Amino acid sequence: MIRLPSKVAALAAGMLMTLACQAQQPAQQPAQAPASSATPSAQPPAVGAWRKVSDAQFNQQYRFSMLPGVVAAGGKWAVYDYQAGKTVCCLVVVGPEISEAELDSNYGIPGPWITDLVNGWNLDAAPYRPRVQLLRAEGALLDYEFSDMADELGGLLLPAQARAVAPRTLELDGQRYSVTRKDVPLASDDGMVHAYALRPAQGGKPLAVEVPYGIY
Repeated sequence: MIRLPSKVAALAAGMLMTLACQAQQPAQQPAQAPASSATPSAQPPAVGAWRKVSDAQFNQQYRFSMLPGVVAAGGKWAVYDYQAGKTVCCLVVVGPEISEAELDSNYGIPGPWITDLVNGWNLDAAPYRPRVQLLRAEGALLDYEFSDMADELGGLLLPAQARAVAPRTLELDGQRYSVTRKDVPLASDDGMVHAYALRPAQGGKPLAVEVPYGIY
């Protein structure tokens, strides 16, 4: 049985949250003007992970998305080369969500890597339970060479418009986030996790993404 290098690592996630407020005006008060359109959106940008895995015979390689929710087929996403500090486009969503049973029966993905894709190593499903969809590479990503072997196997998946504006700094939906990554061993010691944190420059809760790399 072939085993991946134990230093290859990764998952964790992006969170989608909606904050809303309603206020009622007393009848005697004049109506307030609509809120300015310049007010930043309360909903964080959609970020998640992706992984490249092969079938059990190592005959076919596949890329899969690991996002907090199912996204439309045909949507384009960028990957983040953490070592080089740059975004590269594009990974394109090929079809609908793929179940664990389909990853096994239709694609022949080994069990540990199915567990990677659905974050099954984390019994609490933190920071989110990934939704898995098939991806294909196009554009600059087709011939791109990552600075680190680990980034070739997976990492952050970002909206196609995401930009790296400074070392370890991303701009998403007009907001800037500093990016850090920690290598954390799986509790079973059968692999590693790349734990990413995207911290808003203006303060607030970081976006968390974990990319696990179980040993097969």
